[in-house]
Amino acid sequence: METTSSRKQVNAEQVDLGGLTPSYIFSKRCFDFLASLVGLVLLSGVFLVIGILIKVDDPHGKIFYSQTRLGKNGREFQMWKFRSMVSGADKMVDKLLRRNDVQGAMFKIKNDPRITRVGRVLRKYSLDELPQLYNVLVGDMSLVGPRPPLPREVVK
Repeated sequence: METTSSRKQVNAEQVDLGGLTPSYIFSKRCFDFLASLVGLVLLSGVFLVIGILIKVDDPHGKIFYSQTRLGKNGREFQMWKFRSMVSGADKMVDKLLRRNDVQGAMFKIKNDPRITRVGRVLRKYSLDELPQLYNVLVGDMSLVGPRPPLPREVVK
């Protein structure tokens, strides 16, 4: 007979999972994988239309934009988005820093001049974020969880 003081004990060799059980982590990963796969398949037509609109709006730029982000345990990965800004927008940040509307490490400008016409619509409805389903599919991100920070945000 088991007493209350002899409840299930964790082996010292087990990794600290932050209170999450291995079965929960496995289930969450399975859900993320299947949901992102289904989302990518169902939204493939939307991806095509958005890609065409981005190219029509700015024929010289790329359709997708990738940015280095820090994931779990500080692991770097490329986060994918539909491009919503003009080509070379990253190089314009230094000139626009004085217009930053956010305190701290983030950089955000109301009525940012770098955003394209199509980009405004994509951002308004968060459609620029759809390619992140790929990041979820490959395990860089999860459908539910914090937004991965930029390396410069972590430094600050």
